[in-house]
Amino acid sequence: MPTEQIGVAGDKHYVPAPCQIACPVGTDAPSYIGYIWNGQFEEAFEAITATNPFSSICGRVCDAPCEPACRRTASDGAIQIRNLKRFVMEKLGASWKPEAAAITREQSIGIVGAGPAGLVAAHDLAVAGFKVDVYEMTDKAGGMMIWGIPAFRLPVGTIGEDMDRLQARCPGLTIHTNTALGRDVTLEELKAKHDAVCLTIGSWWGKKMGIPGEDDSRVIDGVEFLRRVNDGERPQMPKTVVVIGGGDVAMDACRAALRLPGCEHVKVVYRRGPDEIPARKIELEGAVEEGIEFIYNTQQVEIIADGDDNLKMRCVATEAGEPDADGRRRPVVVAGSEHDIDCGMVIAAVGQFGAVEDDATNTLMGSDRVNTSWETMQTQDPKVFAAGDGAFGGSTIVMAMSHGQRLAYYVKAYLEDNSDPVDYRTPWRTRRVPVAQDLKWEQLALHHPEFHGVGENPVEFPEIESTYSWDEARDEAARCYRCDAETGSADYSVQNREDIFLMARMDKSDIARQAKMLAKRLQPRANPFPEGRPATIDDLVFLPANLSRLVIDPYREACKVATDLGFGKMEIDQPFFVTGFDNAPSTVKAGIAQGLVGAAAGYIGVHLLGDTTPWLQLVLPGQIEPSADAAGLIHVVGPRFEAPDNLNRLHEDQLLGLSVTAKDTLEESIVYGLENGLDVLLLNGNAALGRDWPELAGPPDLSMMRDAIRILRRLNREEEIDLLWFGGVRSGTDAAKLIAMGAKSMVLGMTVALAAGAEIVGDHELAFAPDLSEEERGHAVANILKSASGEASMMARCTGKTNLHNLEPEDMRALTLPTAEATDIVLSGKH
Repeated sequence: MPTEQIGVAGDKHYVPAPCQIACPVGTDAPSYIGYIWNGQFEEAFEAITATNPFSSICGRVCDAPCEPACRRTASDGAIQIRNLKRFVMEKLGASWKPEAAAITREQSIGIVGAGPAGLVAAHDLAVAGFKVDVYEMTDKAGGMMIWGIPAFRLPVGTIGEDMDRLQARCPGLTIHTNTALGRDVTLEELKAKHDAVCLTIGSWWGKKMGIPGEDDSRVIDGVEFLRRVNDGERPQMPKTVVVIGGGDVAMDACRAALRLPGCEHVKVVYRRGPDEIPARKIELEGAVEEGIEFIYNTQQVEIIADGDDNLKMRCVATEAGEPDADGRRRPVVVAGSEHDIDCGMVIAAVGQFGAVEDDATNTLMGSDRVNTSWETMQTQDPKVFAAGDGAFGGSTIVMAMSHGQRLAYYVKAYLEDNSDPVDYRTPWRTRRVPVAQDLKWEQLALHHPEFHGVGENPVEFPEIESTYSWDEARDEAARCYRCDAETGSADYSVQNREDIFLMARMDKSDIARQAKMLAKRLQPRANPFPEGRPATIDDLVFLPANLSRLVIDPYREACKVATDLGFGKMEIDQPFFVTGFDNAPSTVKAGIAQGLVGAAAGYIGVHLLGDTTPWLQLVLPGQIEPSADAAGLIHVVGPRFEAPDNLNRLHEDQLLGLSVTAKDTLEESIVYGLENGLDVLLLNGNAALGRDWPELAGPPDLSMMRDAIRILRRLNREEEIDLLWFGGVRSGTDAAKLIAMGAKSMVLGMTVALAAGAEIVGDHELAFAPDLSEEERGHAVANILKSASGEASMMARCTGKTNLHNLEPEDMRALTLPTAEATDIVLSGKH
């Protein structure tokens, strides 16, 4: 993953482009399109293959859900995203040598089935350092990619490119061909050999039509027909072939049949209308252009032998009835509409199912697939996982690949003894590629590659279309709207972008709509200072130092930010602690711990976060025993003050303190702390410190800091106990303001969570991005803490200070009456 690849979880202004959202594996299409226009083919190759190990295959036969989602579809046609991918893969796919992923773990995984789901899972697990064995019942790996797609769409050499890169990238991956589950190896044997077993058995077998006469030898199921053709058979065909069905298998079968010797006419019979056929538009158009006849609203009811050479397929007409369970209108038979279609062969492409010959596996299966939990990808046997068509029903290649990614994620969590992993989500990344600077981008027309049809020698299955030339690819790339190029700010948001697209599609003569949009765009923003606005950190500002105050040059001297607590008992390089991750998923906690070490910051919580992380333990009355491993013990005071039990240091240098969550207990807590020689007082501006994300409940109560300072000044003991502050601190500037008010150190929660890949879900919950590694989270956390520290030091320098802790209330002014009242900071014109 390149260093410039930026996660989107923490950027509220960033919305992935519609094409990327539509891609089941989250391919960063806008970035690779931008790279193509720039001529940066290696960078485009990286963006394409980052989440897709079968990119050469997908460049030709992906169903491309990205293209219908393209915003340019509504004007002059979608960007040809798949063909642009093919252009790059043809340039580099055969020669690219990936870096080998080392085997770094002792555990191994057995995967049954070498289709797209199984091989993608194998790739991701091997890259994660596991040893992976894949067991394939045929003599070739690839599943329906190699057995179900004819060579005129997907040449064998293209499949070989992806397979070669897969094996070069994953030396820990071994594929055992001609090894069928049940026939050559059993599930129990695999469980004994491996630490986890994955069933990606696919939907290998064609379903029966359930009509009389279908057992005739001249009736064959579509997947069996395609397997035989892809294995090299070129049988003599009858003049007329009928294909039943309207999906991907039907399209490939009808076009393959047309190319075989003897076939002159192919008819496709589909029981619904032309608007409901599930075949991809480009495949449907290709079949029509090749001369294949489509017969809609027709349903087969019987196959009748008519001599040795002919069949009659008895059919009835249908019409759309009431919607069924999936919302599609159910075909209803038209009375008295029986008729026959003459043919010499019937190919039935009416669905597929999965099946195995292994008894132990069959106990895990329903009628035609493995019973699997989508939430965990596990079967009822916790050691056995499943994915792909054989677990969740028929899908596309890229959807099966996404199943493989999801499968690998949960298998990895299982092998790491992580029983509560972050919920998996498709990874979305952007590489922030500059937008193409082609002045004709609006005028450039959609360009389809040249279509060749069946070719001069159809039985050889020549490719049906060419790839782009460099000029054609560059022009097509220039057409991209680059919906990912969002630069959100206070006055330009995602909504603004949507308005721009809407305005661009409006008829200039539609004055009413234009006026309505203008009125919307001219709406004044909400008053930022309404009646009842609460006191906020934002309404405090620093005063810049003037030359009469400067006795040093703060812009040349370093500003000290190191912080000591308890008169030297504890020293940290940054003025920050982090809290709130006691109940976070284990991988998130590990990443946070790495970040704290990298930033030399500490953690405040009930439990130790990392072995090398400075830890102040929150001690809950009657619940948590104090730990000698903690650098400090902070006893939590409830809504009513009660002196803590066992208020003792467990070693000489251990800090002691209180956490105050209610202002009503503030004075008693301060007096108690001073009388008992406590070192720190943690002021919780957001109640319930230690529980999950209290900062989401609302703004902090800044008056708690004001009242604490007032009490200490009244007692004339302001320097005898250090104040820590939790609540609403988002940045180094916020931290500097609270330090100027009298705090010694800040405690961050939500800021660090967002940096670690969290998104706010609902009102009070967070969901962490599942595709970030511990190292990536740690790097992000260290960066946010270091940048906050640097920002805080800049605020100090601007006021003429070279030590962050020399900031004082006089360095600030309040902007609103509520904030001035809550903080005792001067409001100009008021004090």
